[in-house]
Amino acid sequence: MGIKGEKMCLTSYLCTRRCRIKNHGERRGRIKFEIQIIFMSEVIFTNEVDVVLQKYLRTTGTEQVFILMDRGSKEHCIDFFPEGLFNSGYTITIASGEQYKSLESASEIWSILTAHNAKRNSVLVNIGGGIVTDVGGFAASCFKRGMRYINIPTTLLAQVDASIGGKTGINYGGYKNEIGTFSTPECVIIDNRFLKTLSKRHILSGFAEMLKHALLSEAESLMELLDIKLDQVDSTAFLQMIKDSVTVKEAIVKADPREKGIRRALNFGHTVGHAIESVAIANGVDIHHGDAVAYGMVAELYLSVKKLDFDTRYYEALKDFVGSAYPSYSPVAGTEELYGIMLNDKKNERKGVNFTLLHNPGEFETDVYCTKNEIYEALAQLGHLTL
Repeated sequence: MGIKGEKMCLTSYLCTRRCRIKNHGERRGRIKFEIQIIFMSEVIFTNEVDVVLQKYLRTTGTEQVFILMDRGSKEHCIDFFPEGLFNSGYTITIASGEQYKSLESASEIWSILTAHNAKRNSVLVNIGGGIVTDVGGFAASCFKRGMRYINIPTTLLAQVDASIGGKTGINYGGYKNEIGTFSTPECVIIDNRFLKTLSKRHILSGFAEMLKHALLSEAESLMELLDIKLDQVDSTAFLQMIKDSVTVKEAIVKADPREKGIRRALNFGHTVGHAIESVAIANGVDIHHGDAVAYGMVAELYLSVKKLDFDTRYYEALKDFVGSAYPSYSPVAGTEELYGIMLNDKKNERKGVNFTLLHNPGEFETDVYCTKNEIYEALAQLGHLTL
């Protein structure tokens, strides 16, 4: 058994934390709290992104607006916006694909901003999926030591995860998000009408993060998502589900903006998932982020069953859903190679591999270190994910 972290229930943790701050930072147990000023993005849920964006830009008082898109969002999403928006601003277009979440793409953005004499109070509007919001946020956070930016996520993955929480980054040296910053957009505008432009596989990629948030929240939310039909993603009801998912992430980020404690819970499924995704990217294998996270959650829930007595009913329910809804798992590398990548994970603070695992839906434990044999056994479970 590895050294364990602090067992936490999301609801009680946040309530307790508020009480401790009210009592002048009283310390209890092993969690240290610091009173700090936290700047969170304004998140707007709408079915009128064009109206909301124009109204918001008028409040910024800026004379320069830069629009960042990739080729995919420019092709499929430009009709959601008034033509005047692009005539009055500078449009920057980067190539689509995970391989372009790179230093070269950030450098391309900086070159255009510099060429047009962008100021720190200029506004960069990132319109696209997680690659656009990650690269655009990173470029904005570094340019002149920080310029203003807005995220308009057009994929489900970006709406419930990548554009929320202030993490920006690029891939480097074959590793996911190896270089990045904590930088908060001024505003995030979420319009689920964009989702009708996506394939079901892209929807499932974002849906994996919604499942993760439900696991971190409560059993009822998890079972509701496992029963959902993903054919009405532009409905008002689904927009509410997106809002509920974002609320879980926002609550965690507000409690721990710099990932010193409870925010590590959001890494659930990502230790294994990022290892799978990193190898796939390096080898040119077609895999979506959500596919890798879904596989990662199955492996890490298995570890939760073995180490923290997680209820096997929920484990089996999730495994069955992933096995039926997501592509069958095809090993992208040997177990030894995946384990080696996990050893390089930035969450590790000592020898071994650091996980967030669950006792129950809504009750989790960060900083759980697992042995090599335990991880190998968990990875073996992915071989059972077949249609």
